[in-house]
Amino acid sequence: MAYITYRGENTSLMLYGIRFPAKIPVLVEQGEVVKKLQERADFDVQEEKVYPLEDLTLVQLKDKAKAAGIKGFSNMNTQDLITALRGGGKPTDNTPPAGDQPKPEGADGKNADANNTPTA
Repeated sequence: MAYITYRGENTSLMLYGIRFPAKIPVLVEQGEVVKKLQERADFDVQEEKVYPLEDLTLVQLKDKAKAAGIKGFSNMNTQDLITALRGGGKPTDNTPPAGDQPKPEGADGKNADANNTPTA
């Protein structure tokens, strides 16, 4: 038994009847498959147990983030830490700030519809 991680750039890869999502450890119990994947450069094989990030506590996630050099980890919640540890950085919220009202004008300061003349 070993945890095998596909290091490639594809979203996932299917080999020997096993789906390997990119950069997520998968438990493989077949010894022959483990031996074959050890020979490939695009796979990491780890005999020790790898815990999924979702199974770690907030304190454990913060310890991992600190070791990884992630800035602002102390203010992140569990999901933000998991995203940052997977390489996504701190997620951004695309909603405008509370006091920032949407503006109906176009870039020239006029009403956006005023720039377009009606067509028949």
